[in-house]
Amino acid sequence: TAAAHLSCLDYIGDVPWAQYQGAKDWYVRIKSRPAFRGILADHVAGMPPPKLYANLDF
Repeated sequence: TAAAHLSCLDYIGDVPWAQYQGAKDWYVRIKSRPAFRGILADHVAGMPPPKLYANLDF
């Protein structure tokens, strides 16, 4: 899904959110859903997410 793809890109810090305000607004709503909290808590060994990855108001 789009949320999963954005989550992967967000995890590696590869989304220029300032250029895509509409996508950012949509993704903030997705990140706020209870079902998404587990995804935000996942980490890849040896590759920590950016500091704002789990922040719902980034």
